[in-house]
Amino acid sequence: MFVGVNMPTLRRRLVALASTALTGFSLVLIPSIFSSRDSVAAQEVSAGAAQVQAAKKASIYNMPSGDHTAGLARTGPGVVIPRRSPTPGAELQRLKRLPGEPSSASVVDGSPTIEPKALYKECVTNIATGFAPSDIHGAAGSTNLVVVTNVDIGIYNKSNCGIVSRVPLRSFFGGFGIPSTQTLFDPRVLYDRPSGRCLVVVESRDSTNTDQFLYIAGSTSSSCTSWNLRRFTLSSGASVFCKAAASDFYDYPNAGYNVRRLVVTSNNFGASVYGTLLSIDKPALYSNGGVSGACFRPLTFNLAPAVVGDSNASMFVLSPGSGSGSSLSRLRLTTSASGVGSDTLASTSSISIAAWTAPPAASQPNGELIDTLDGRFQSASKQLGSLLWNVKAVNIGGFARHRLYKLSTTGTTALFTRTPTTSTCANADHLFNPSIDTNSTSTSALAFVTSSRTCPSQATAGNVAHVIFRGPNSSTANWVFTTIQTSASQYTGCGGGCRWGDYSSTQIDPSSTGRAWGFNQLVTGSSQFSWNTRAGLVGP
Repeated sequence: MFVGVNMPTLRRRLVALASTALTGFSLVLIPSIFSSRDSVAAQEVSAGAAQVQAAKKASIYNMPSGDHTAGLARTGPGVVIPRRSPTPGAELQRLKRLPGEPSSASVVDGSPTIEPKALYKECVTNIATGFAPSDIHGAAGSTNLVVVTNVDIGIYNKSNCGIVSRVPLRSFFGGFGIPSTQTLFDPRVLYDRPSGRCLVVVESRDSTNTDQFLYIAGSTSSSCTSWNLRRFTLSSGASVFCKAAASDFYDYPNAGYNVRRLVVTSNNFGASVYGTLLSIDKPALYSNGGVSGACFRPLTFNLAPAVVGDSNASMFVLSPGSGSGSSLSRLRLTTSASGVGSDTLASTSSISIAAWTAPPAASQPNGELIDTLDGRFQSASKQLGSLLWNVKAVNIGGFARHRLYKLSTTGTTALFTRTPTTSTCANADHLFNPSIDTNSTSTSALAFVTSSRTCPSQATAGNVAHVIFRGPNSSTANWVFTTIQTSASQYTGCGGGCRWGDYSSTQIDPSSTGRAWGFNQLVTGSSQFSWNTRAGLVGP
């Protein structure tokens, strides 16, 4: 999310956004770049030509051994990264809700999920750097874990959790000559299992101008310690790419991939709020060739790309809108062997889901609230064959609870949903910040969901915890959860709501596909700038 260094400027922007006509509910595609066409399968809208840009190249970066972040953590008040929303006034009110506030949302599905002992590995990963939140995101390769946070990237040995390398993102992308006024933040990392490579995406903000860049990296091997680096210029002076105007703010990049493309979606804030989709030549990135990207805009808000686990050249991109809704908008990106300039984006029929409203802020036992976002998909969908899975937080009886969806790429109703509660805090827990992975279309295949949890009715045991759920990908029965770790501390004094890591991430272990890694943050002190991150490996 947006790095809030100049708070007066941020407040002016939020006030301007609050005065727009956007209501914050389910958004629709902005039709200015679309033209109708006939389709036998469904009523669709075909996208016009996308902007195309060639990314600037930097030399290969080989990560140095050891920890190179020591002494670089900020001192003083730290940097808060406030959440940007299409309805900021409503979000501020939402943070003030009491944990028990009634809701018309549906009840929890089934019995509380039980907790067995099934933790195979727990690794302490990146540590606080003076930013809040951490924006933790992680991936598991063949031998190493890759963890990105504001504002570092760390590589850890999967077997013993030892640091292989940890460097600031500014050092990682330093070949581009990054000025001191530019901050790199909102990172995402993916392990591309079919290709055996890692992908990193990071956006920037400059405190002195409206210049913004999207930095991307593709590893040269499955160890993910040597990288090909690229940079797309989103705005520089008056020139723009993937933005309507240089003064618009490109935010919340979400990343996915298929056999041909790395796909990055964003939320953009300016005279209006709109989404974008950037389709990037993935094989060229891996081979250190010339990399181009095609950007489609304006699109709906809060788009989530997919991680496509097979050779499908199409990717389905979902959005639930923001704040409330009862359907998911669905786009289809069709990637071309001829290059990104021939990729097409089409809107397909929406998917009906149970009505939902945005989750309330999660209360810690001390009553201090933690932000839970606006009901968006915080992670990429998982796409296998004609099926999609994703998970998001919703309001269940005044509590934030994650809701898992199994969907069809062509059908118009949800195939399966599940909203859990935990046996250690039945119907009194907040479950938020979720992410999802599964490895097979088989209905008996395991799905894994990483969440954060608080239980305000308990004492220390109710502090923010990192938990991972697992169960059949199409059943409410036989689900269990594992607590990776519970925070020893609670945040205090955040002034209306503490920022929490806007992401978690979940990934099936490529070396042991019956197990999965979940990445999340924990609280290590009373300040929201006090955090570290965890990677936990669970399975049957």
